[in-house]
Amino acid sequence: MTLDLRPEPRLITVLFSDIVGFTQLANTLRSRRVAELLNEYLEAMTKTVFDNGGTVDKFMGDAILALYGAPEELTPNEQVRRAINTARAMHRSLDQLNQRWQNQGIFDSHGHAGVKFRCGIHQGTAVVGMFGSAERADYTAIGPSVNIAARLQAAAIPGTILVSAAVADYLQDGEITKVSPLELKGVDETVLTFAVTPELMANR
Repeated sequence: MTLDLRPEPRLITVLFSDIVGFTQLANTLRSRRVAELLNEYLEAMTKTVFDNGGTVDKFMGDAILALYGAPEELTPNEQVRRAINTARAMHRSLDQLNQRWQNQGIFDSHGHAGVKFRCGIHQGTAVVGMFGSAERADYTAIGPSVNIAARLQAAAIPGTILVSAAVADYLQDGEITKVSPLELKGVDETVLTFAVTPELMANR
């Protein structure tokens, strides 16, 4: 498959995920062990993104930015379906990792209950393509849509997925709960938000 990776405006769905409690956990472990746990986590999450047809844009510590609809073109509905399925699988995968780490005694001696997943998903236009120089270039997306997904993630209650109205439009009423509109830092307009609980989604 040949892809045109020159920067261009594209309607995409952006998933931004993070884990809460990892920094606190990292402060109690040796640096080598922290690196092992983080790589284990990133490997598991990357697999869920790829399994659901997404593109991993970048890692930022324990945060992950994934795209749907670029570079592979997808309908808006299919973008949302894949992003939501990814978030659901990420949540389940983290539960399994927490159980494994618990069994390994990672949490026992530190009074730590494990790390929690939170996620923001937004659909909108962004400029996607290769950015950089001849020496170093990355495929990425830039624009307000990426910022909104990141802000949604930061505002999400740990253990939940927070989506914008643009994403909620493609979901069933039983999957979503309306949340108070958010005035997100760096975003001019108020963003209507909806919570999607991974547990409910997993049972659908």
